[in-house]
Amino acid sequence: MPEVVLIIIFGLRVVFFTLGDGLFHCPNCGGDRQYHKRSGRRFFTLFFIPVIPLNKVGEFVECSVCHSRYNLAVLQVPTVAQLTAMPAVVLRTAISQVLRSGDVTHLGARERALMVVRNAGDQGYDDDALDRDLVRPFEEVRIELARASSALAPEARENFFAEAVRIALIDGPLTESERETLLVVGADLNLTRVQVSGVIALVEQETAR
Repeated sequence: MPEVVLIIIFGLRVVFFTLGDGLFHCPNCGGDRQYHKRSGRRFFTLFFIPVIPLNKVGEFVECSVCHSRYNLAVLQVPTVAQLTAMPAVVLRTAISQVLRSGDVTHLGARERALMVVRNAGDQGYDDDALDRDLVRPFEEVRIELARASSALAPEARENFFAEAVRIALIDGPLTESERETLLVVGADLNLTRVQVSGVIALVEQETAR
């Protein structure tokens, strides 16, 4: 009777799992592309079949077009769509903070707020959207403002801050509460204390004429 020899083939293999997807700016493609967020895990294999999960080998982002792989930090780079919406996002968050520190029912201030945000590109911004912004948690708004403004040029941040000051002045001279809020908004816009004071002074002079 012939002798039967059993050969056992084993080894290691990395298996990748897709955790999610979305839109990102691919550095290799140079534009907005769909991505897959993936995670790898090393497995012990038996006859080339993964059978025992071992250690994880990390997460990464893979472009669905060029298949380049990147560190998760690449998702922090704004997409073209996000950059286009950035001015309106910054104005919405800055204005909502200022309005809630004054008279949120003042018709002139609300109308100016709506006009400024619409002119920045958010044509659908209305009273209901403004009211929703006004009741958002303060810290959540601050985080969004700081994140959005980081992609803007210093001149743009000063201009947006000036618009917030103009809206705060519509219902009369700045109150102590409004001044304190403007200092916070200026800091979140990454403006220096000197810049903040200078813009407030210029807009107050402009309004007094």
